[in-house]
Amino acid sequence: MNKKLTQKLLNKYPKLFIQHKLPITESAMGWLFQCNDGWYWLINILCSQLQFDIDRNNEPQLEFTTIKEKFGNLRLYHQGASERQDGMIDLISFMSNYTCEDCGSTSNVTKTKGYITTLCSKCMIDYKKKREVKK
Repeated sequence: MNKKLTQKLLNKYPKLFIQHKLPITESAMGWLFQCNDGWYWLINILCSQLQFDIDRNNEPQLEFTTIKEKFGNLRLYHQGASERQDGMIDLISFMSNYTCEDCGSTSNVTKTKGYITTLCSKCMIDYKKKREVKK
């Protein structure tokens, strides 16, 4: 994720991302967000709801340990979550399968073959063009 979006999330949800200050040997959150910008809105919506529930509904303060893309899916690893919070995290992870990693579109989204990514039809064209240039 680009620096501007990364900083927005870190500033807006400091308690959720407190582990980004730890050394890599203690938490992979030090690598920050290992995904493309298209999933920013999913992470932002999730964090907004999580922190609201923590502050207003007495849910435990969870901390993210890793946020990354793997096999075309957003993976959100954490510690200290309740069952309700786990459900919210699982839902966002599921939604990432239908959200373009690059632009955030939810229209005509599919997965690539080989190194799996989740892209909309427009970004898929760009992806294929880049692959052709490399050959």
